Amino acid sequence: MAGLAAALALSVTACSSTGAQAEPESQPTETKNATEAAPQPAVGLPNTPAGLQAQWVLTLINSETAVATDGFADKFADVILSELSAEQLAEVLEQVRSEGPWTPINVNAADTQGIFTLQSKPNDLMDLQLSVDEAGLINGIFFGPGTPVRTPAASWEEVETSVAALPDGSGLAVYRAADGTSILDIDADTAKPVGSIFKLYVLVAVTDAVDAGTLSWDAKLTVTDDLRSLPSGELQDAPAGTTVTVRDAAQKMISISDNTATDLLMDAVGRPAVEQALSDAGHADTNRNIPFLSTRELFQLGWGVEDSVRGQWAEADDDGRRELLQTLPGGVLDIPAAAVTTPVWQQDLDWFATAEDLMRAHLALQERAATDAGAPLRDILGANNGLNLEIGGDWTYIGFKGGSAPGVMAGSWYLERNDGERFVVVQQGASSSPAEVADPMTFFGPAQDAIALLAAEGRD
Repeated sequence: MAGLAAALALSVTACSSTGAQAEPESQPTETKNATEAAPQPAVGLPNTPAGLQAQWVLTLINSETAVATDGFADKFADVILSELSAEQLAEVLEQVRSEGPWTPINVNAADTQGIFTLQSKPNDLMDLQLSVDEAGLINGIFFGPGTPVRTPAASWEEVETSVAALPDGSGLAVYRAADGTSILDIDADTAKPVGSIFKLYVLVAVTDAVDAGTLSWDAKLTVTDDLRSLPSGELQDAPAGTTVTVRDAAQKMISISDNTATDLLMDAVGRPAVEQALSDAGHADTNRNIPFLSTRELFQLGWGVEDSVRGQWAEADDDGRRELLQTLPGGVLDIPAAAVTTPVWQQDLDWFATAEDLMRAHLALQERAATDAGAPLRDILGANNGLNLEIGGDWTYIGFKGGSAPGVMAGSWYLERNDGERFVVVQQGASSSPAEVADPMTFFGPAQDAIALLAAEGRD
């Protein structure tokens, strides 16, 4: 597909904890040999804000007439049109159209973002990655090589084989929530960096503050330059003085992994409260994450200081690390996105947890969801289930949080099956080579297969 060499790539806003990865959109990982490829059946696109815009793009690139710019101003956000003119956008779409027609064969999408795999010929696959803003306008779009659809694992043994094919240090755990027993345990006892999944502990701290009466879900938080972080999210682009409610900030923190929303919440409850939440949620080794970093602090220490300062952090004790945090400057961050590419988790710059820690965190939040203070939690945690899983069939509820950083990928799911059984699935991976764990569509195949096997178990 040589014509895609001029693929269009613009910033996607709905990304994970350190701006390195879109929230997990999973695809299975085992592919057919190219010589055996066959046309895949078409699938429908969802009637979500992202799905509707993908339908519009698909109509353009399947049209019998050349792509025109009519209506582009009503479809693309200013962040796109400020980078490329409508004519330039049409030129790229026309290039894609010339290699069609395109059939959608796989969809991994949440409400505001998605990856749509399209096929023109048996061996010609293309991924349309697309995100939309709050108004439903396209604020991120990317055409790139498609990920072939593969045959899902048919047994737990095949899931284990899929995990074994991932980079060394990858793990997968499947738990029954009723008693915490494991159905599958692959390197689940090793604490690994978890990226944005740490935001579950912030949510615990916020809920406990609401329960204690020191905070309310309707309280207003104010964006300032000293609290402004970097993408992922939306609030990093909000003017200083913008206010958002605690509930809205929590929704953004979980559903689109908004880093500035997270830091506003951490500032509201205080660092000690989040550190206490680790213990209250059952984390086995809280010291590994103390002092508890904000996302802004991770950006500053990870990619905004000299290597020697990162070395100081890695070697310092609790008091030394707290003193180092006090030296970080306020104001607008000036860290180019291109700098955020080197793994720093090996220097203790991330948040660390075992699969069992994350299982307990999910269960702690579900326990709080049954209280008056925790009433919004199920909506917050269930807004984006990470794998575009259908609710109302095998699964009646799914709560999700994923995370990433350079060299880090992790996902965690709390699931309620239609027979009343509850499960937690956690997949983690960390590598010194960012490319090894950079593609969530590949990495989270085993987790998707595990969830499918649990669904099938409920139908047997």
